[in-house]
Amino acid sequence: MMITVKLGVSRVSVALHDASGRIRSLLVRKTPRKALSPAEWKNHLALPPVFWEKDCPVGIVSVVPAFTAGLEKALSGPEKRRIVLLDRSSWGLKILYTPPSSLGLDRLAASRGAMERFPDLEGRTYVVADFGTHTVLTVVDGRSVLGGSIALGIGPQLETISQRLVLGKVPLTFPKKPLGETTLESLTSGVILGTVRGVEGLVGEMEESLGKRMMLVLTGGFARYVRPLIQRECYVDRHLIHRGTWRVAQEAGQKDKGQV
Repeated sequence: MMITVKLGVSRVSVALHDASGRIRSLLVRKTPRKALSPAEWKNHLALPPVFWEKDCPVGIVSVVPAFTAGLEKALSGPEKRRIVLLDRSSWGLKILYTPPSSLGLDRLAASRGAMERFPDLEGRTYVVADFGTHTVLTVVDGRSVLGGSIALGIGPQLETISQRLVLGKVPLTFPKKPLGETTLESLTSGVILGTVRGVEGLVGEMEESLGKRMMLVLTGGFARYVRPLIQRECYVDRHLIHRGTWRVAQEAGQKDKGQV
């Protein structure tokens, strides 16, 4: 078994994989507002015993570097569980982003996870749309990461509008039509449907720029929610970051053991 961790801006997700990479269990916690000690991290995550098996290596993808060291020590624990260190050279992808060091590991993990989950993408041009705290598009051509776009995600948009309009918490409601006839319908149309149509429009313009058709791959917490609104062929898997991290961490572990 293996554990993979995504440490994001607003959420920490921890997945337990079996030998084939299938996710057996996944837990999500809020990202703390400050760096934690290893003991504080352990209390914050509150992982069940199955996550603490001694011979279970851990692969971590973090976009909050200041918090990573304490998390690594917490997950290593007294058992000295092996932490698989991943950097931008780990993913088998050529980075054409400028500068390469500014491309988030989460985007690399999702890009590799798409190939792991959908093998027919190998060698093709595709775009991963991560619907999370931010809505992030990452374009991959063969095994080269070209770039993409970043915008505020659906959840933070709703929160910001709620606060500024003094509406209280706006429920996440599926937009039934583009023409909102109430304030709630207008918000869901503008934020949710607007985000989806914006993604589709950007993907279309990227295709025109590249001169080739791309497969759209949805991931992230809102992926399954927005899927019915997408008006083009696409693949969907909420957990591509974990799947990509599992594959690359497994390969790194095999190399360490001289198996590949």
